[in-house]
Amino acid sequence: MKYSDLNLGLKLELQLLGYDGRRIDKPFVSEFEWAVGNDTVFIAAPIHEGRLYPVQIGTRVIISFIKENNLFEFEAIVIDRESKHNLALLKIQAIGQIEKVQRREFFRFDCCVPVNYREVQLPKQEFKEDIQFIKTVTRDISGGGLCMRLKEPVEQDKLIECELFITSKINFFGRVVRLTKYDTIQGIYRYEIGVVFEKIDAIVREKVVGYIFQEQRRLLKKG
Repeated sequence: MKYSDLNLGLKLELQLLGYDGRRIDKPFVSEFEWAVGNDTVFIAAPIHEGRLYPVQIGTRVIISFIKENNLFEFEAIVIDRESKHNLALLKIQAIGQIEKVQRREFFRFDCCVPVNYREVQLPKQEFKEDIQFIKTVTRDISGGGLCMRLKEPVEQDKLIECELFITSKINFFGRVVRLTKYDTIQGIYRYEIGVVFEKIDAIVREKVVGYIFQEQRRLLKKG
């Protein structure tokens, strides 16, 4: 895959590297703008807590993205910072090739949005109508899954069907990978579950990542 094959607006995850080559801080959300030549790429400058994050020239980074429901990444170095049409940009020079990698944790965006869920026992029960959805909210969302607040527990390894309400309603199936019980009640919720996407359309996943990027931009404009 060539860098010029990437599409304008492709949602990216940006991970900064320290001088020792180790990943530092948590990943940031970014967006592909355009490529120049074989190894130079312009991406949107990352945002942290509603403000542009000061990435220094010379910083090495890992860029990750989803394409055709696969996760890819490449390493690069920041060679300049620019601004075009009021959009802050990073000019990066790729080091090596784009490589397909195994799934890992994605950037998590803290947000409280409505989500409905119901337990599913077997794949053939996916569309069984007599199991009612339960309404609740998220604690955070990422390109790989989400964290949900619950009044009643759902045990680890359970399969659930979900309706997530962001810019529009999206549907997916997820697997519970973590159950946390609070010693004190967090409002009306006593539990949290970590859910990874088990069955989700590539376009739907892109909508999730796009929503995260959109909300980061909104926070920046809000100041």
